[in-house]
Order: sequence, then structure tokens, then C-alpha cells
Amino acid sequence: MSLARMCERCGLRPQSYHGRRWCYDCKPGCGGRPLPCRRCGSVGDYWSEGLCRRCHQRAPARPESCRDCLAWGARRTHKWLCGGCQSWRVLQATTSACVSCGRVLAINNRGACRLCWLQTRDQSQRNEPIDVPAANRHGQQLALANMSSSKNGWRPHPRRDFRRPPYTAPRPEPRPAPWPDQLNLFAFRPIQDPALRYGFGDPPNPQLARLLDQLVCEHAEQHGWSEQQTTRARVGLRVLQARCGITATPIKATDVLQLTALGLSANSLLTALSSNTLLEEDRIPAIKTWFTRAIHDLPEPMAAELRTWFDVLYNGSTIPPRSHPRSGTTIETRTRWALPTLHAWADAGHHSLREISREDVFAVLPASGTARATLGGALRSIFGTLKRRKILFLNPMARVSVGNMERRIPMPLNTANLRTAFNSTDPVQAALTALIGVHGLRSSEVCALQLTDVRDGRIHLTGRTIPIAQPAKARLDAYLDERDRRWPNSINPHLFIHCWSATTTGPVQRPWVTERLGMSAQALRQDRIVDEAQATGGDLRRICDFFGVTMNTAEHYATILNHPDLDTQPTRPDTSS
Repeated sequence: MSLARMCERCGLRPQSYHGRRWCYDCKPGCGGRPLPCRRCGSVGDYWSEGLCRRCHQRAPARPESCRDCLAWGARRTHKWLCGGCQSWRVLQATTSACVSCGRVLAINNRGACRLCWLQTRDQSQRNEPIDVPAANRHGQQLALANMSSSKNGWRPHPRRDFRRPPYTAPRPEPRPAPWPDQLNLFAFRPIQDPALRYGFGDPPNPQLARLLDQLVCEHAEQHGWSEQQTTRARVGLRVLQARCGITATPIKATDVLQLTALGLSANSLLTALSSNTLLEEDRIPAIKTWFTRAIHDLPEPMAAELRTWFDVLYNGSTIPPRSHPRSGTTIETRTRWALPTLHAWADAGHHSLREISREDVFAVLPASGTARATLGGALRSIFGTLKRRKILFLNPMARVSVGNMERRIPMPLNTANLRTAFNSTDPVQAALTALIGVHGLRSSEVCALQLTDVRDGRIHLTGRTIPIAQPAKARLDAYLDERDRRWPNSINPHLFIHCWSATTTGPVQRPWVTERLGMSAQALRQDRIVDEAQATGGDLRRICDFFGVTMNTAEHYATILNHPDLDTQPTRPDTSS
């Protein structure tokens, strides 16, 4: 069968029939009317013999979109299906309408076609229920066909290499050949170890590798890790040993963090190794890195004196005069308060804190208020520490009164926001609002609250016991049901957990509490104390016993009783139901 002659005018389509020099679109008098394909009914791209370009056997086989997943690159040789859709049709024998796009195609047990299922798998989060229509409500991400091939650099997921291999009968021992075997010119070694796929060989110590792998598996089983998280940790452990040449324990934390550059999980390995006392913590604390970066543009004598002050505050002192270590938050706060003044002195020509006199301090110290208390407290800490270390001859802050920070008048929150958070459909937000907004717990107490602290209808805290109100109890029960549904195997003893802390034993952090509340936890607690002060007429003893505050704090909250702005504030939402 010879090839059809092409049109003399366009050169894109064959001649209409034998003896004609033009195609149907270029033939004079036809007006370019479309001819339908007798096989698929398409009215565009007519080729010859009543067939379109896509259906004609002799037409050029240009790539088109896949009929099922719409991926670009399908060809006629596979009936305009990509390799993935061919396998999908073999594995999924059910043909029905997709629950998301409505097309009649091969669907899986979730009722989704391959295109909608790929979009759902990419959008779904870990430990979240699979919702196909919700994942495809904004459309699908199209792709190129037949890209999952080893020729394109694709490699299977490492977890497949840890699955139990199928049983194979033992092969008989080969008999020696009467003649010598032909040697291979190039030795071929199949890649079976997932660590080799990352460009590294086997671990240098096989016995240590087996021991560490067993410890990681036991830790994963105890803490309820998923199969994917366990597999990634095991693969990362083998890559770590091969990459760093680890032959003994402990393992440095900085070496573990290098796995992040390879796309492997480092946090899971850090937790597993630390719980088994196999981790050597050699990471530089974040506060040290921040402090070095904050003082790098100061003169060297002044920076050296500040480094001495930082070392005393961070590590404490065991030689007279002795001092306890301070937290990183305290050091960062005092440094931020003092940095503008230190830069101003450096710009004025002072290269050392020994050059600062009492007049220089009074020149930069505000007259009163919070600004004077914060700056004075920071400078007093710096000069006092350096004077005790005999780095300064005189302390310019000696006998300088800086006063106290101004205390703000606590005001109630917006009632609409409180009611929305208290009646939220999110069990976490409703439970947090009930504990802080009804019982006045601090955010630190909420983070440290454990499951055993909530029992017998009471919340047992350090120093006081709080009976749980019925609305708060209902919201705590709803949250506990949600926690048991999402993380049934978690051994974290704390009451509140999330997707990261569920596989550990540590508490949640305060920023997480504020984020899930949708408002400041401290502001919500202050609103509850203000409401109690109004309801009791300023009963200081009741405020101290109920909220665990000092008498000075209770007196401060009692000052809002005669505040003129509270007359127009709306009442607190009813929490009796």
C-alpha cells in the first residue's frame, strides 16, 4: 500500500481522492467545510478515506493527550493511552462514573478515576481522611505521559526494598562445567540496597547497622510511626552510616542533619537515636548563632566584652560571684533592649564599654516609663556582670533608679470572637478555649497538661485542683475522641498533641496553642480574670485561689472595677451549656 499524495497547496493533508491535487479543505468550491470522521465522529483534522488524522492508520502518528488522564504524549500504538492508564485499566476492572469528574472510566475502590486519584494523593496530608471531591475542587494538575521510567531518571520509592520478598524455592547447586566459564568484560551488580541509590555504598560496620536498624524499628513500633515514616528512617540510617563512615556510637547530630540535603528525614532519626542514648549533641544552640550575628558590626573590644557577658548569663558561674544560667529568651530580650544604645555609642566613637561614663548613660536613658525600665535593666545587667568580672573599673549604672515597667489595664475581648471559638466545630479550638477561657489556665499549663492530670471530673495542677465545668467537659470529651481516632497508637502522655508530636513524647509549644486558638492565649486568660473580678466585686482571695496568681496581680485586676471604658463593654458569652 503506497503513501497518499499530499495536497499541492497546503502540503499538510493528502489529496481528496485519486486524481485530485488538493485536499478537501483546499479544494475550490468546498469552502473548507469540515467532514466528520466515520469512526470517531470528529469534525476536525480530516485526513483521508473518511477518517481523521487520529484514526487513519497511515496518517502521521503525532503525540496527543491521553484519553483517560489527559497527559500529553500518548500515541496511536497504545490506542492513545499512556502507560499508567494501561496498567490502571488492567488493575481496576470496574467501569463507572467518577465521583469527582463524572467521566465514565475505570475507577478504583474509592470511586475515582486515575486523574482524580493522582490529584487526591498529591493533595492529601498525612493522617488525614481521603476526600476525592474536595481534593479536586480546584481542578487537576496535568503531566507528561510515560515519565515514570528508568530511562527518564525515575527510581522506585525506597520503601519497596524493605518489603518481605516472595518465597522462592531453593535452587539446586550448579554443577561445574567441563570447560571454564567466560569472564564478564564489565561486572554488573544490581542495586538492591536503597542507600546505593543515593550514591553511597554499604555501611562500613554491618553488625552496627543491624543493631541500629533493630533499635529504630522498636522505637517506631513503640511510638506508633507509620510505615512510610519507619521506612524513611531506616533508609536514612543506612545512608548516614555509608556517607559518614560511622563504625561506632554515639552518632553526631550534625551528621544526621546532613540527610536533609538528600531529601531524607532527619528529625525522626534524631528522636530515635536520642531516646536510645546514641546521639552526641554537637549542634550550636540557636541563641549563640543569633547573638554572634547581632553584635558582628560592633567594635571588637565592645563585642569581646559582650561575649563575656553572654557567656556568664548562658552558662552561669560557679566561681564567686556565683550566678545561675539564664534562659535564651531572657538573653535575647536584654540584648534587643540594649542593641540600639550600643550601636549609638559605637557610632559616637566609643570602642569599648570601659569608655562609657555615668553622663553617657543619663544621656540615653529615657526619663520614665517602660522604655526607661527595659533599657535600664539591660544596661544594669551588662555593666553589673562586667564589673563583677573585673573587666570594668566602674559601673556607670550603680545606684541609678530605672523604675518598673508600666502595667496595662486588662480589657475584655470581643464577645463575638469568644463565642465563635467556644462553639467551634474544631475540637482542638473548642477544648483550648474552654480550658483557658472558662478555667483560666496559662498557656504553659495547657502545654504541660497530661492525660493523667484530667481525672475524676477535675484538673489537677501544681498547687491547685480545678473542678471541670460541664461545657468544658463536653468539649474535652469531643477532643479526646478526635485524638483517639487520629492517633490511636500514640504514646505521648500529654493531653494536646499534633501530627508531629504524636510520634514523640514531648509537649506542644505555645505558638501552636495561639495558632489553634485564633487569638492570644494570654489575652483570653486576662479576659477570664477580668470577668471573675467583675462577678465577685473584686474578691482578691477568690481570684488568687482560682487562677493561682499573687496578691499584687489580683489587686491589679481589681483596679478595672471603676474603669470608665468597661461600662460599654458587652457581657461575656453564656458558657453554661
